Amino acid sequence: MSPNHAPWLSRRSLLAIGAGLAAAPLLPVSAARAVDWSGVDPTVFGSTLTGLPADPTAVVLGSPGFTTHADGVGDDTAALQAAVDEASRRGIANKLGDILGGARDFPHGDGGGVVLVPEGTYRLSAPVNVWDSVRIVGYGARRPVFVLGASTPGYATGTPRDLFSFRRRPFGGPVTYANNDTFGSGLVNFDIRVEPGNPDTFAVRFAGAQLCILQDLDIHVGEGHTGIDHNANLIQRVRVFGGEIGFHAYAASAGWQTTVLDCRFEGQRRMNVRLFNDAKLVVVRTVFAGAPRAIESAVDQWQHLYLQDSHFQDIGDAAVVLNESSSIPGAENELIRGSNQLTVLNCTAAGTRDLLLLAQTGARTRTRTTPSRIKELTYGLRVERALTGQETRRDGVHADVVGTAGTAWTQRILRTDVPSLPPVSSWTSVADVAASMGRTIGAGADDREVFQAAVDRYDTVYVPIGLYLLSDTLRLRRTSNLIGLHPRQTWLRAVDGHPNFSDPDAPRALVETPRGGRNIVIGLGLDTAEQTPGSANVLWQSADGSYLADITTQFIKWHPEDVSSGDPGYTYRGRHKYNVWVRGGGGTIANVWAAAGWSDNGLFVEHTDEPARVYEVSVEHHETREVVLRGVSGWQFLGLQTEDHIYGWRSQAVEIVSSSDLLFANSVFFRVATVLGPYPYAVSVQDSERIWLRGNRGYRDKTPEFTQWGAGAIDHDTGRIVPEIEFAYVEIAG
Repeated sequence: MSPNHAPWLSRRSLLAIGAGLAAAPLLPVSAARAVDWSGVDPTVFGSTLTGLPADPTAVVLGSPGFTTHADGVGDDTAALQAAVDEASRRGIANKLGDILGGARDFPHGDGGGVVLVPEGTYRLSAPVNVWDSVRIVGYGARRPVFVLGASTPGYATGTPRDLFSFRRRPFGGPVTYANNDTFGSGLVNFDIRVEPGNPDTFAVRFAGAQLCILQDLDIHVGEGHTGIDHNANLIQRVRVFGGEIGFHAYAASAGWQTTVLDCRFEGQRRMNVRLFNDAKLVVVRTVFAGAPRAIESAVDQWQHLYLQDSHFQDIGDAAVVLNESSSIPGAENELIRGSNQLTVLNCTAAGTRDLLLLAQTGARTRTRTTPSRIKELTYGLRVERALTGQETRRDGVHADVVGTAGTAWTQRILRTDVPSLPPVSSWTSVADVAASMGRTIGAGADDREVFQAAVDRYDTVYVPIGLYLLSDTLRLRRTSNLIGLHPRQTWLRAVDGHPNFSDPDAPRALVETPRGGRNIVIGLGLDTAEQTPGSANVLWQSADGSYLADITTQFIKWHPEDVSSGDPGYTYRGRHKYNVWVRGGGGTIANVWAAAGWSDNGLFVEHTDEPARVYEVSVEHHETREVVLRGVSGWQFLGLQTEDHIYGWRSQAVEIVSSSDLLFANSVFFRVATVLGPYPYAVSVQDSERIWLRGNRGYRDKTPEFTQWGAGAIDHDTGRIVPEIEFAYVEIAG
């Protein structure tokens, strides 16, 4: 049974999971303490949505039919649940978020929507179900606060109980926890506070397959148990204070990574983060503070764990506790043994002596001084000077830890690369621009003229929930920002069959940014329609300092001509060059799902030395190539996921040509159990140098002759290979 469907453990059994895991006893609960390190932290946490966006389809909590007390005294649980239910019903009506469309024996699923919550304090007394593809979004100069009142009945029975529960509810079908058919759900820009007398509270039960987010939250667990339980895609600018466990992490459904970006876990009584079944965390610019342990794996579990540019502050026992690889059940299989991987890269520690504890042997990797800088710490297989005659291999712990890392160094590594959103008061709704032109948009006619007028006149354009048709490329200026709140409810779609999108040798994108731009484009779905072989979803040319995030494309799987299927991903085919196309661009790219499978190239990046950080990006279902890099330098891929499907077995995960200085961190190159054929390698390299693969998941135990790559990497020119598909480090020097 998938852990995302596992029955709830009792509080006693949950706390006992790790009994006997460490060679040394866990420090007592009283070791958790407040940490005053705020002067070190360069990140400003606060409201990121400062006013009410004008969106007639969103549900506003407190509006007629959803009235609240908002005083922290009266119970607002029913009003919030009613608002979430209404947002879900509106999504069913417009079908904008329903990826399944009645296929795979599911009736039409929740279409989803947005609940907007104004400033105020809202008392809750029972779990709130966050249905598939619904986002609860706070707004105001100060973030709203949801409070679980003191000694609320049901939260001190010995059994864990949620406050916010991510759920999947097919229309007319059974309710389950969110699973691999859950897309786009989220909690954004509010705070949660658990008052005393609620020891069994799990503040958020988080799960989902793609585009699910926890963003801009402060979670004060207090005497409660856990801040975040289970995980999905992106956890960004979230702080968890107190509790027994800050984050109890599992493998995201259906086995993807979870990226933890610009987060803080402080003052937990037992550990900041607990890892269960191969949680595959990608942790960047995150602080772990004031707990006996920062990160600990449950017994018998392997982990693909990656930490970069992060900080450990006043950790009493050990920063990371892992199982020794040979002790894991099934370790006689070198693929399972190799699946236990750790990378700690360019991190710092203060008041923290032991960095890594291997539980079964008691072996500890220690700092030399405090404070200290962890240049590199890995556990697992290292392949150095790969694809050459000087290739070497070694396994186990590799540590490069130095002293003298002070406050300035920690501040530098924690400084975010994510630009702040402009204040809502500066946003202009594209619907208002349409009204000023005497036009109506989102009604089935061509909306491109209105959209182009909006971005020509205003720097920040807000796109309300809806489906908008474009007959040609929407071209942004260097200072243009394009903002939506929900990528599966806010769609820009090509006019199907339009001659502007007819030439596959001269593709036009739905959205194009300029060279040198400092653009922010977030919260949108892009759909190139059906008969548009000369289209691409986006052409990104913006410079470092720009931001492309929370973006999805239409969901289409490549398939042969003679295949017909009830799955909406197979109902038509096309031939396009590009899905997401980057030419000369860079910046920060996060939480993008590129699954327009008829394109020859899922993510195609060319001719750029603009630095880029790519977080939690999923590229799936293309026929021949998922990710292609040609003439690219200075890019980091942190949590890249690719997926082949039943007919896409000829699809290569990554192709690299004439490129340099690339990092791939904690990649998952996935082949589904039903895939119909093998592929000889995941990553190919040609005429390229200084490429680092740090952490890799290529193992799957279902039909391994097809689902496991023939090799991890190959040199296209010499034919040399790295045969391992599970490793902590591969260096391709060139």
